[in-house]
Amino acid sequence: MKHYIVTFLLGLCCFVLLSACNSKENDITELSADKVYFFYQTTCPHCHTAAQYIKNKYPMLKVVSRDIKLPGNKNLFKTAVKKYGINGSVGTPLICFGDHYIMGWGPNDKQLFDYYVRPYVDNAMQEKK
Repeated sequence: MKHYIVTFLLGLCCFVLLSACNSKENDITELSADKVYFFYQTTCPHCHTAAQYIKNKYPMLKVVSRDIKLPGNKNLFKTAVKKYGINGSVGTPLICFGDHYIMGWGPNDKQLFDYYVRPYVDNAMQEKK
């Protein structure tokens, strides 16, 4: 009988710990206009290329990165798709900045990213001062 009680309590503790690990930050359902969102999949090579570019060129930039395979993140991804009116094929990376977004990552997307991210970089530099 003690074995069942111990197993039950251990299971309950694991459930509580896992629930606590799912932070409120992952339960976001709205996009904030003052943040850059980066939606990705771990198996997507374009996501890795885009993330590396952003990290190398804009190390001071705070980016909200979300793996869309995780439940809370998937909901925020769906919110972004709806906000930008993206129809048809939806993919990653999806990078959102205020009223603009980039979906996918090709040769011209570095320039487009640099253009869209400029106000966010300026804000990040102001915050450092």
